[in-house]
Amino acid sequence: MRGMQLHGNPAGNRGDLAGIAAGIVAPILSWTLSVVVMATWSGYDPVAESISSLANAPLGWLQTVAFAVSGLLGIAWAFGLSSVLGSTGRDRALVRALLLVQAAFAIGFAVLPTDPEGASVTTIGRLHLLDFYLYAVTMPLTLVVLALVMRRDQRWSTAVRPTLLAAGLVVVATVLVPATVDGPLTPWLGLLERLYVAIPSIWQVGAGVVAWRLATGSAAAAKLEVPAS
Repeated sequence: MRGMQLHGNPAGNRGDLAGIAAGIVAPILSWTLSVVVMATWSGYDPVAESISSLANAPLGWLQTVAFAVSGLLGIAWAFGLSSVLGSTGRDRALVRALLLVQAAFAIGFAVLPTDPEGASVTTIGRLHLLDFYLYAVTMPLTLVVLALVMRRDQRWSTAVRPTLLAAGLVVVATVLVPATVDGPLTPWLGLLERLYVAIPSIWQVGAGVVAWRLATGSAAAAKLEVPAS
C-alpha cells in the first residue's frame, strides 16, 4: 500500500485565510475609527446621537472610511467564511451570498451619507435611511440562517447557540428602533444603535476566530500522508 500526499491548494488556502482575517479585523478597525471621530468632535453625545451623524463631524471622512472598510473587508469575509462554513456547496454559496449583502449595506452607508442635523431631507438622506432599515431587517435573518447552516455542519455545532443568541439580541434591538424615533427612547438613540451594531460585530470576531482555527487545521491536515488502497 502506497501513501498519497494531500497538499491542497496553497494559493487558495492563503486567500481563504486572508478573507477570514479580514472578517476579524473589519469590526475592530471600524469601531476604532469611529471612536477617533467621536473623540475629536466636541459636543458630540454618543448616547443620544447616531453613528451615521459622525459623517458630518470635523473628521467625518474617517467615519465614511470606516463604513467603506467594513464593506470592502466584508466582501473578503464572505469568501473567507464560506470556505470553512457549510457542509454542501449550496450552504457555502448561501453563506457567501448573505455576507455579500451585508457588505453591500456597509458600502451603502459610505456612499449615501445621512443628512446633517437641521438640514432639509435629501434623496441621499432617504436612501441612507432605507439602507439602515434593510440592514436592520436582514441582519437578524442572516444570523438565523447562518446558525441553521452551522447546525448542518458538525464542525460548527458549538457556535449554533451563540449565533442564535446574537440573532435574538439583534431582534430585540430592532423592535426598540421605533421607540428611538420620536419615542420614549429617543434620548438613548445613539447608545441603542451602538449596541445593535456591536452585537453582530462581536459575533463576527468570534466566528472569525473559529473559522481561522478550522482553516489552519484543515491546511495542516491536507499536508498529512494518508494511505491509499
